[in-house]
Amino acid sequence: MSHEVLVPAFERTDERGVFQEVLNSGQWEALVCGRMESGAVMGNHYHKETVVFFYLTSGSAHIRTVHVENRTKDEFPLRGGQGVMLRTGESHSIRFREKSEFVMLKSRRYDPADPDTFHFPVED
Repeated sequence: MSHEVLVPAFERTDERGVFQEVLNSGQWEALVCGRMESGAVMGNHYHKETVVFFYLTSGSAHIRTVHVENRTKDEFPLRGGQGVMLRTGESHSIRFREKSEFVMLKSRRYDPADPDTFHFPVED
């Protein structure tokens, strides 16, 4: 299992500023934005139904994944301006290397009565 690090498919820079088309596929129910401190870890869980697109707007992180059924592992760095698609059945951990800001798209919105979040440690 190898992950493709995604970068904007289109970027326009002019006197007004910068416009980036970060992702141009998928159906999404939730948009999450956040800021994390250096050393913070998100994840150590997987989803059975939810696909997640995780995009760093600034900072850097190290991503680790393990597929819960076949135990296939992957790990890679991510920096501001890059993103990754996290698939169902794939536990993930995101360790922030510096203060970072992110945007996350989820194919299924969070429902506290049915969170679709299953603890499965990736970090040692």
